Amino acid sequence: MNNITSVKLMKFSLPILVLVPIIVFFPTFSNDFQRGWDDNWMLLESPFVLSHQWDYILSNFMDFCDVHYSPVNTLFYILIYELFGFNPVAFHTFFLVLHIVNVVLVYYIVQNIIQTAKPQFSIVRLQRYGFFVALIFAIHPLQVESIAWISASKVVIYTFFMLTAMWCYMQYIKGGKLGWLFAIAILYLLCYGAKEQGIILPLNLVLLDYLYGRKYFHHPVNPVNGFKAKLKVMLTALKKRLLLEKIPFFLMGLGFWYFSSLYEVGNFVIPNYCHPLYQRLFFSMHCIIEYIFRTIAPVKLFFYYFFPMKVGENLPLFYWSYLILILIIAWFIWFNYRKKLVLFGFLFFLVNILLVLHLMPMPRNFITADRYMYLSIIGLALIGAWYIDEFFSKYARYQKIFTALGICYILALGAQSYKRTQEWKNSSTMKQNIRELVEKRKAKKQAVPYNPLKHLSTKPD
Repeated sequence: MNNITSVKLMKFSLPILVLVPIIVFFPTFSNDFQRGWDDNWMLLESPFVLSHQWDYILSNFMDFCDVHYSPVNTLFYILIYELFGFNPVAFHTFFLVLHIVNVVLVYYIVQNIIQTAKPQFSIVRLQRYGFFVALIFAIHPLQVESIAWISASKVVIYTFFMLTAMWCYMQYIKGGKLGWLFAIAILYLLCYGAKEQGIILPLNLVLLDYLYGRKYFHHPVNPVNGFKAKLKVMLTALKKRLLLEKIPFFLMGLGFWYFSSLYEVGNFVIPNYCHPLYQRLFFSMHCIIEYIFRTIAPVKLFFYYFFPMKVGENLPLFYWSYLILILIIAWFIWFNYRKKLVLFGFLFFLVNILLVLHLMPMPRNFITADRYMYLSIIGLALIGAWYIDEFFSKYARYQKIFTALGICYILALGAQSYKRTQEWKNSSTMKQNIRELVEKRKAKKQAVPYNPLKHLSTKPD
């Protein structure tokens, strides 16, 4: 692709990023509620939505509901319900529009990230990075669950507040105005209120510090006067506000964690229904590998992913292979740690799935979920964009061939997402997605710790 073609394409990048998700997720406009799954208690039968008086709304903010905390998400439900009633088209439309807003935010945030890491890049090259990452974020099949399933709307909402907070923090770094920090604090409250996973926001701010080269401790420590030297370094960092500006956010995070722990969410105490720590370490490795492979090759995607065994049973031997794969990935990151964008992308991916890696006991019946990659996919897409750009720079003569292959890959992603969106039409079509897997596991005499089909079959479609 020559420079003239690139310039012309980038002029239409934003309209493309708005139009393509509408085309890919168009079947969602004819999709119903998941009446045999979580849409019942989350929305259709929720007393907070049906009787949204002040005391109901206040109690929604003060308590966890079925080990979930998403009162801000409920406020969005109330707004749509007041305007359109229980019209599935209205709900699907609203959250698809919000997804497109997130896509636009990703487009501009990525351009800022690349410009910071590589200030020598041209505007067209920055736009190419932003366009590629935003397009992957917009149409990847892993995003279908968050967009086509109304009960997963809190993922889209908390991501909106997370991305907006990151954009505000970028403006703060550039201008230094304290008003941006107050805006971030409000967005942090809304982010956590939309989904408890939003508690991770301060770590994303630290990642942006790394990207912008804002060093916390950069003075050499004298081994003779170690304590005094360390104290001097810390005071210097405080004077530069690098630590001071983060303290309120980490204190807010601790407050959120304490509030969650009151409802046995985020506790380190292992309840009876959870697997022991050594098994959960292997589960975390499994999750990381699975999410990476599903991002690269999104095939055999399901709305439900089983644990390999029941609590108290032995870990399957093949899970030891994940240790080898994790070591390979660790070697890859170590080998490329000097490439700031690669390291930032991987850490962003890791940070934003940190709470769902089973390192802490999770009150969930599934080992992985596609919706958990909604935000983290940005990090892996950044790494992909980096290596594609590097390849094109070194092997310009193959640019046309690999551009054609890239277009085919994007079209395949879009087609897969379109097909999966249709699978979410209602609870009956959704059940077909997992029924064959359940039967295979039973035929192989593998554990089915929790059968979602039984849960689904107890409620009307």
